[in-house]
Amino acid sequence: MEQSREIEELIEELGDDDAEIQLAAISSLVGIGVHAVPALIEALGDDIWDVCDGAADALARIGEPAIPELIETLGDEIKHRSLNAADALGRLGEPAVSALIQALGDSYQPVRENAARALGIMRNSAVNAIPALTQALRDEDMEVRTNVAIALARLGKSASGAIPVLTEVLHDESERVREHAAYALEQIGTPEAASALNRL
Repeated sequence: MEQSREIEELIEELGDDDAEIQLAAISSLVGIGVHAVPALIEALGDDIWDVCDGAADALARIGEPAIPELIETLGDEIKHRSLNAADALGRLGEPAVSALIQALGDSYQPVRENAARALGIMRNSAVNAIPALTQALRDEDMEVRTNVAIALARLGKSASGAIPVLTEVLHDESERVREHAAYALEQIGTPEAASALNRL
């Protein structure tokens, strides 16, 4: 009971105007560790941006013990909570990659979309997800395909294995997907990618 009150007070301090108090609260929550995770997940949906951002930072620093609940939150009905969960997973980096690869195949569309978003935030830490991202370019949902193309663009030349499918996606029914696929090919920047763009 005493610890849950302490966690509650620390989460309130994430929204303090004083940056030092915010940072101290994040450190204390990280020190509490896994027991703070449920309250921090809840705080990802707070109305105060500093609270959300501090919670995402604390969850990323708690690391692997926070991954299962963060993955579950990718499909939260409160949109900004699910986006902040993606942000926390993106900050967490490589330890979250295999769980996010699995989430790319989830039956629930928001989970797939936010998994792609989190992998995009990671940039080069997500290099092992390139085959799964390439496959996800064929997802039935336009928002998923868009976020996958963005993630591949952020991976740059490392994503050269995705060029054949990105080339197909240049003819996607969605203009946004086509634009992001073209941008991904630009960022990959190999002669093969340039050739695909020249054929447009």
